[in-house]
Amino acid sequence: NASAPAEAPASAYMGGEARLSAPSTGYAHLALAFEGPASSPLINVLKHCLTLAAPEGVSAFVAPTLIGVYGGSAAAGASAVADSLCAAVSAAPSADVVERAKGLAKAEALFALDGGSQSLASSMTSSVLESCTYSAAGVAASYDAVTAEDVGAAFSAMVGSNPSLAALGDISSVPYHATIAARFS
Repeated sequence: NASAPAEAPASAYMGGEARLSAPSTGYAHLALAFEGPASSPLINVLKHCLTLAAPEGVSAFVAPTLIGVYGGSAAAGASAVADSLCAAVSAAPSADVVERAKGLAKAEALFALDGGSQSLASSMTSSVLESCTYSAAGVAASYDAVTAEDVGAAFSAMVGSNPSLAALGDISSVPYHATIAARFS
């Protein structure tokens, strides 16, 4: 049917680099991200694993199917921040870290139920689309069901994807994407 609208192709994660130089700031912001799992509970547990294992000054973040770490410093320390970001994602989390992360991620999800946040809306939408139901007990159970093996497999897939590097500010000493990507191949 020629009059039917064309279906949009599914987006594909490709990795890459975005750099915005603003040398007058004297500060560099860096983010290193990877393709993450589609499962909200799994990606949130993985985020907390990264947070628990991250060096000081490094924070983990998630967006749908994207997970990463962020850091910043004065321009002279930007290369060291890049090293810290890579270190934060260099080793799969231990079973103990996964258990702590599961508790933190579950608590975050349950607290979001009270806050009416965007993550709540996302969680509800995912739950309804997957099982046509939604409850606090179901949210808790979805986090309890995440295993150390699930996290290990998600971590391996994460670091196996092409990284994304974003750098903003005085980034003259920030390594380029190819240098960072080579650390994960």
